[in-house]
Amino acid sequence: MTVDTKKVVRVDGLARAITASLNATIGKADTGRALTRDDAKGEYTNIAEYWKAHRTGAVYGVQKPKWAASNSPACVKTRDNTGLVIEKSTNTTAGRDDYRALNAFQCMNVNATVGDDGRPHVTAIEGHDQHYDQYGRNGLVWIMTPPLYYAVRETSTSLEILISDSKWTGFSPMPGLLLPDGTERACMLHAKYMAGLDANGKPTSWSGIQPSCDFGCQNDYIDRAAKLGKGYSGLTSADAAYIQIMLMMKWATTNSDTLGGMFNHFKQATVTKGESNAHRVIVSTADAAGFDIDNYVNVGTEGERNNTGNHSVAECRRIIGKTVIDATNTALDLDGDAITTINPTDNLKDYVSVMPYRTGATDRILGTDGIPHGELNVLHQPIKLQNIELFCGMYEGEQDTLIKAVKDSGTAGHCELWKTYDTTKANKTAITADYTHIGDFPGYTDKTSGQWLYGQDLSICAGIPLPVGSGASSATGLCDAFGGDAVKQPGIKMHRRFGDLWDGAPFGAFASLLRSDPAYRWWSCGGRLSALGRSKA
Repeated sequence: MTVDTKKVVRVDGLARAITASLNATIGKADTGRALTRDDAKGEYTNIAEYWKAHRTGAVYGVQKPKWAASNSPACVKTRDNTGLVIEKSTNTTAGRDDYRALNAFQCMNVNATVGDDGRPHVTAIEGHDQHYDQYGRNGLVWIMTPPLYYAVRETSTSLEILISDSKWTGFSPMPGLLLPDGTERACMLHAKYMAGLDANGKPTSWSGIQPSCDFGCQNDYIDRAAKLGKGYSGLTSADAAYIQIMLMMKWATTNSDTLGGMFNHFKQATVTKGESNAHRVIVSTADAAGFDIDNYVNVGTEGERNNTGNHSVAECRRIIGKTVIDATNTALDLDGDAITTINPTDNLKDYVSVMPYRTGATDRILGTDGIPHGELNVLHQPIKLQNIELFCGMYEGEQDTLIKAVKDSGTAGHCELWKTYDTTKANKTAITADYTHIGDFPGYTDKTSGQWLYGQDLSICAGIPLPVGSGASSATGLCDAFGGDAVKQPGIKMHRRFGDLWDGAPFGAFASLLRSDPAYRWWSCGGRLSALGRSKA
């Protein structure tokens, strides 16, 4: 007898969904079916009950083939994920999204705070009250998602990741779900935007802010996030894992280039005609073609982006249009105040340099996943995934993890991933007793140390995806690379994620830079707040 396993799984999933739905409503108060805000307290009071009441029990799967079976980044949707479709949305087009109504994939824009104990307090929800604000006038902006659980099924030819809004036998809480006392968070919060700094030096998650390289290293994450309270931290491995798993689950690939990301757009040009009191910069028409509408640029006397001279004329200005000046020159029209540029000489000139996007670049996308401009190169712009704005042109570092680069011999080395489950105990220089060894990145030789190596497969270590093997490429395996220097520069390093606007091929959702010192700052290194820093293994 031949059994159609897909049909069996789908029917079984439906049965679980019906059972969970009945259990959530029969014989119980219906207080969780709608979100309730206590205006006197200034927050929603039934978040946990809401998510419990809306559980369906469905199990969504994605199966990644192992390198020996296939080197393609394409994955197979399984269980209740089978047949679900999502299409990329843009500022002008809403793509099909079968996930948008499903409980496990809910992703609401909210304002919220985090208590010193790590508990979330949701103060406003877009579409549910008049208090929500994306510009910081009602606090930090987060994406609220439901509590989820995961399981991993591995065979000799594939790795299957399963998620559900219900804790079935063999399922574990998603990374970050458990508070330090072992209880579950009422919801999961992920910072919607990269962090800037407010007037008091506190990190932000607001729309319209320039991401700050002064919140761009392990030392900054520890010092500046603490200004908000003990419940806040820099990006955690749990936040990164959620992004990676949702990419695979919804888009059936490990290649985030499917969506995009500002990983290959570092255009720079010299000003060809100076002007006084102008709202534009004039460059050659050939150079102007290399800049996109909505790009952010610096204008200044130096080409090196890390130097203040690079933005001595204007900093992080948006290109709002282009104007043809004559047969060989075109103006890039800029927002903001008027500026003055100079006519170039042999030793003096102004440069125009593409920079990372300000936050909010994806706010107008007509869906939870997509890119702003469908007509532009996808590797020139940030993306939105589960309503989280990503890949804006700067690395994002993790506060809860450190890398131990180990020189095993004169010709071999490896990088270990260590994690603290309580970021109030995160360390700037050493791996202490508060850290747990999660797993290792694939090894290096003296010939490959310092290079980008492309991972072939994935392993899931304590819920955290890690690469397995090397020798893939930007189009095979994970399609992203890890870069360490264990043989030549062993020691304690920080863990930077995703990539900057510079060297496109290695970068994406699974990329890891493993060779930066914890105190290292650079213009292309930023950060993001997290509400998940205080958790339990």
